Amino acid sequence: RTLVEDLFTRKLAQVLVCTATLAWGVNLPARAVIIKGTQVYDAEKSSFVDIGILDVLQIFGRAGRPQYDNVGEGIIITTHDKLSHYLSLLTRQKPIESQFIDKLADNLNAELVLGTVTSVEEAVQWLKYTYLYVRMYVSPLTYGIKSQIGTGDKLSRVDTFCHELITKAATDLDKIKMVRFDQRTGFIFPTDLGRTASHYYIKFESIEIIGETMTPHLDDVSLFSLISKAKEFEQVKVRDEQ
Repeated sequence: RTLVEDLFTRKLAQVLVCTATLAWGVNLPARAVIIKGTQVYDAEKSSFVDIGILDVLQIFGRAGRPQYDNVGEGIIITTHDKLSHYLSLLTRQKPIESQFIDKLADNLNAELVLGTVTSVEEAVQWLKYTYLYVRMYVSPLTYGIKSQIGTGDKLSRVDTFCHELITKAATDLDKIKMVRFDQRTGFIFPTDLGRTASHYYIKFESIEIIGETMTPHLDDVSLFSLISKAKEFEQVKVRDEQ
């Protein structure tokens, strides 16, 4: 890969062809970028899905970079029924929404282990420095913040929602013994299990699965079955011959 990138950068190779996965990793300027086909395989859904507009824009961003070229071309080849879909997305500015809520428990645990957060109130203040907080204030309905949540103006409703998110994440972590959460005082303390998960980047869902399934006596088959259920391996697909 390094050799091919070097040849392309030195213009000894005029055309670079790569898979969808590699296209996201290649960060090279080009005069023209062509996306041939707009469907990629999603392992979680076990089917082909349309490539997202943000991915399209990211790949197109390699064409005609100001410091390298004054002209750039982005070409997308798709089926006729998807043409209007991509045209509308490319000609309108699409806001980037945060996905941080899905990983809030893991990130909260990491902050607790680092010691930068020790209570619900501190965690709420930490959350206010994230892009999630910015988007929740701009577009509260997108994140499920209803007008009846909290009292007062939009800012207080967003703050109330943040408090609920942190409380739920702390409760979920406490349930599987990654932290100890005192709901009366609001203090949260990491446990050895939480520290281990943070140190080795083990996902919250994986710890939950292990806690529910692990027993003192597991045979080899049951142990491998348990490991295979971990979220870290959900993108791994085994071939029939394996």
